[in-house]
Amino acid sequence: MSAALAHSSPIPVGVVKQFGPYGPEYEVLGPSAPELGKSMVRIVLVRTGEEVTYEYDAMMQDPEAR
Repeated sequence: MSAALAHSSPIPVGVVKQFGPYGPEYEVLGPSAPELGKSMVRIVLVRTGEEVTYEYDAMMQDPEAR
């Protein structure tokens, strides 16, 4: 695993987070294949049920949903 893809914190599977302090909620599903040298996670948007990939570092900075 390259340094760009290594991360020290585990992926918080099952945790509901939100994009920034006021954004929509999403649930973390698990790891995804790297994209452009960045670690990615699979998430599902709570309101729509849409599954997408999201950058690991951005996910780790998002707050847990209230």
